[in-house]
Amino acid sequence: MTKDELIKLLNGHEWNNVEFKKAQRGVPESAYETVSSFSNTGGGWLVFGIRDYDGHYEVAGVLEVDKVQNDFLSALRADNKVNHDIKVETELIDVEDKIVLAFRIPETPRQDKPIYLNGDIRRSFIRRGGCDQRCTMSEIERFLRDAAEERWDGQVFSYPLEEAFHRESIKWYRALFNERNPGHDESLSDQEFLRQWGYLIRKDEILQPTRASILLFGSPAAIHQMLPRPTLDVQWIPSNLGEPLPEVRWLDRMVFEDNLIITWRGLVTTYMQKAEKPFRIDPHTLLRNDAPPEYRVFREVAINLLIHQDYASHGFKAVIKFYRDVIQFWNPGDVFGNADNLLEPGEKEVRNPQIVAAFRRLGLCEQAGTGMRMVLNQWQALGHPEPEYDNDRSRKTFEIRLPLAKEQVTGEVTPPVTPPVTPPVTPPVTPPVTPPVKRLIDLIGEKGELGAGAIREALGLKDRTNVRNTYIVPALEAELIEYTIPEKPNSRLQKYRLTDKGKEWVKQNQAEK
Repeated sequence: MTKDELIKLLNGHEWNNVEFKKAQRGVPESAYETVSSFSNTGGGWLVFGIRDYDGHYEVAGVLEVDKVQNDFLSALRADNKVNHDIKVETELIDVEDKIVLAFRIPETPRQDKPIYLNGDIRRSFIRRGGCDQRCTMSEIERFLRDAAEERWDGQVFSYPLEEAFHRESIKWYRALFNERNPGHDESLSDQEFLRQWGYLIRKDEILQPTRASILLFGSPAAIHQMLPRPTLDVQWIPSNLGEPLPEVRWLDRMVFEDNLIITWRGLVTTYMQKAEKPFRIDPHTLLRNDAPPEYRVFREVAINLLIHQDYASHGFKAVIKFYRDVIQFWNPGDVFGNADNLLEPGEKEVRNPQIVAAFRRLGLCEQAGTGMRMVLNQWQALGHPEPEYDNDRSRKTFEIRLPLAKEQVTGEVTPPVTPPVTPPVTPPVTPPVTPPVKRLIDLIGEKGELGAGAIREALGLKDRTNVRNTYIVPALEAELIEYTIPEKPNSRLQKYRLTDKGKEWVKQNQAEK
């Protein structure tokens, strides 16, 4: 900190990363609370020799410079004051013959957090606004989880193996995995496959699932027992970001309470339906055939939202909000390491390494060190303002905002407009159709338009989630069926009918018989 920088701060106000103390002859106890808060949050400057007059700061000077400096630095090296050594940088600033002591308090590595006082972990502090606040127990628990060498997603989750997984999710994943990673043994059973990649662990002579395996492939019952909150909340809001919420808080909303594979597939299906101009997508991979920049950006940010959450924190859920002027992605989990290094190449430390690896094996997200750069570059190349992001250490959250170009901000709330592309010529319809989808296509072909309830009744099935994820969603993704009310996917009057592609499939199937 220079003299000019100090004067500028004094003429402004106390910032989030600066704290002033009078400390003329001794070190106040509150200074150590600031050390804890800066160490646990994003670091900052602690400045001695500044007097506060009703919110206005002036230089008073430290009168006993050597004593104050030695007492402060010695306390930071003593185990009875703070639980870890703090590597402080010191600067002496002369302002009109008055000495000011400025101490740069760095952020502590996650493995050493939380920094607390007097041997009492309850005396941990975080920096919020311009204040030092004592951590709640839940905040302390999050620090301890992040500090642990064993990541939360790699821990065993005790649950009966025969009831733990949604088989269709594993089937979908393995089909894409085999396509992307040729040479692996495709004859392995699902159990052998999950064990090979570390998603099943032998403990006490019994194979048990990891938390990552439940999050990725878990059955509804297993997911709900492990994660008592939604995996994702998606909202379409009829206003600009920052404006007062209208009387109708959202035009539409989808809350996902399923595993990450089902959530991702459902999110893409919804995104496709909401797009201002429809586009084609590979129903198997959920990758856009011609990979346009706007979809690639959305895919990268949305998947990062799913794979980097702090799922052990049950108080918050991930949220995507489509405003008129911006798409906001809010993540209950801050970025490990320095957020300023997000754009640098190379591997980054991640909260959920098993989940991240699972999505990278499918090519559904960029490799380490390239994702954020791609998002920033391609979004602006589309004519939109630069994306903004905020890594909030105090609340342990990460938010990224994709602002829309002004000419695209209208009264409607939709994802960014897809540039027009030449529609491909539809080849003869011979898609790989699973037995459940075949049953559904035959049923709708025979009965005509059917709602979800009528489909369950006709199939003799009661599990809504199973019918949607095994029958309806795959048929929608394969473009064999479509909504009768596409503009309102969640309408209680919603039904499903065959598309032209579906009718052609039925026709071909009947001819083969």
